[in-house]
Amino acid sequence: MNADKLAERIVKEVGGKNNIKEMFHCVTRLRFYLKDRSVVDEERIKKLDGVLGVQFATDQLQIIIGNEVGTVYNAIINKVGFIMDDATAEKKKKMRIGGIFETISAIILPVIPAMAGTGILKGIITIMTSYLGFDSASSLIKMMTIAADCVFYFLPFFIAWSAAKRFKTDTALALMCAGFMLYPTMTAGLAEGASPMSLFGLPIPFVKYASSSIPIILTVLVLKYVYQFFDKIIPQMLKLVFVPMFTALVMCPIALGVTGPIANYISKGIAWLFTGMFAVSPLLAGAVIGATRSLLVFTGMHLSLGAVCLQNITQYGYDYILPVNTMGTLAIVGTCLGVWVKAKKEENKSVAMSAFISSFIGITEPGIYGVLLKYKKALIADIIAGGVAGAFVAVGGGHSTAYVNSCILSLPVFVGDGFAFVCIGMAIAAALGFGLVMVMGIDEGGDEPEAVAPVHAEVPAGESITETAAAPADGTLLPLSEVPDNVFAAGTLGKGVAVEPTDGKFYAPFNGTVGTGTGGHAVCLVSDGGVELLIHIGIDTVNLKGKHFAIKVKEGDKVKAGDLLAEVDVAAVRAEGYKTTTPIIVTNSDDYLDVFAAAESGSIRHGDKLLTVIKKG
Repeated sequence: MNADKLAERIVKEVGGKNNIKEMFHCVTRLRFYLKDRSVVDEERIKKLDGVLGVQFATDQLQIIIGNEVGTVYNAIINKVGFIMDDATAEKKKKMRIGGIFETISAIILPVIPAMAGTGILKGIITIMTSYLGFDSASSLIKMMTIAADCVFYFLPFFIAWSAAKRFKTDTALALMCAGFMLYPTMTAGLAEGASPMSLFGLPIPFVKYASSSIPIILTVLVLKYVYQFFDKIIPQMLKLVFVPMFTALVMCPIALGVTGPIANYISKGIAWLFTGMFAVSPLLAGAVIGATRSLLVFTGMHLSLGAVCLQNITQYGYDYILPVNTMGTLAIVGTCLGVWVKAKKEENKSVAMSAFISSFIGITEPGIYGVLLKYKKALIADIIAGGVAGAFVAVGGGHSTAYVNSCILSLPVFVGDGFAFVCIGMAIAAALGFGLVMVMGIDEGGDEPEAVAPVHAEVPAGESITETAAAPADGTLLPLSEVPDNVFAAGTLGKGVAVEPTDGKFYAPFNGTVGTGTGGHAVCLVSDGGVELLIHIGIDTVNLKGKHFAIKVKEGDKVKAGDLLAEVDVAAVRAEGYKTTTPIIVTNSDDYLDVFAAAESGSIRHGDKLLTVIKKG
């Protein structure tokens, strides 16, 4: 490969220097933001010698080069110079609306399983006490109620934990802020209807924070900067005590007098807006929400609406949005079943059936990305079916008493007024979605996803929306925040987790390629799906210059999951005075919706599931 020649051709094919707004590179890819993407011919670029692949991810053109990406990037810089126009730089500084939705979604996502499971339990309790004759004062029902209500009542703690991870701030102090909101003085004042307290003229109202999410999210965001301020100005020897002390003193009045009340009013306003929509026209509100369920997933807004649902339940004791969302889910179920029947190709049938099963239990992404994005007529069928059924349920007064996944398994929480409409609506959504696909058919030649999908829909049809990485070593897990290195602990290099290894053997966590930077004390890998992973063996072990390390791979090598990457004499490294704590980092975390560790404590063996990467939808 001639890097200079390839650089010249790439610049030409992307429309020349004047068409480039910004250019940079990661481990394997050149990344461009262009003024006019229509001039790009992806097929011509793919054919260039040295190019492994090309794709648009949202507004970004990615040209996969592989190990020589740095060389090609430098060759381009030599020809056109460093490029970042003022508009692009300013855009990066501003908070995007899509970024707000993405952040709220990422914070709520880890808490959903706990809320969904206990939410269904709340519905079961309703059935038992209302229809099966169980005494609500019995010990059984009391214990079940504690189990069902715990997550919802103490939701600020769960959200604080997740928000601290998202905002890369101290988890314990985030939980402290949730404690401010649910402290007995606050809950007692609320129960008594007491007048607000006053602190130097700042009113401290007694607000209902139980079951809320937006107040603690905003509070943890402010905490991040308050904590950073004190951590920066307080001397190292005094940080252990005085950073949390001053942070607590400042954050308590901020949380209870500023961010909490403001966010509470915002939450109430949003809930009032949606409730008002249903009050003015349940038919229209139900039709719009039911029809756009899949489109909300495309834009990443579907989980952020969870905050609205939770606020409705907190404020009114019920929510109208979840039943309507469920109609959107059942429309996907019927649509996928219809595609399975109509498809002729075996691989398309397989995808459709898999998507049907997962959608039935509330996991809609396979159906959306594997079916709806692939077949425009199926997407149209889903929109119509979801809209019709959503309008029917909204008019019938369907409501939910808890936050759950939108699927048929969540029926217990819909028990009450409008329950019959929810059941019939589910049947309408599934049957209509199925019937419309049967009538309109599908084009198995493959419709262009770009014609129907917003710019956020970057996951190819049929591809999983998640990718996993296994543990590369046997050892003990610990959160990244506890790594004795500020760069890793702050998440500067990306999200991940750390392992304290036991035997010094490190294995490939997935199929992929050894990347730039491997050698000495670290292994860099790029998975076949594009996840860039850094396995940094020990802290400051670069100073050993490879002593006690036997790296078994080199840059450019192909590896399979389980291949031996390195052997390290961990005892000798420790004897030299170095810690062997090993951060495992997804260095291109910003390319994904989020990165989650399967666990952050306890023992683990190599090959066990360690990290899950969620692709942006």
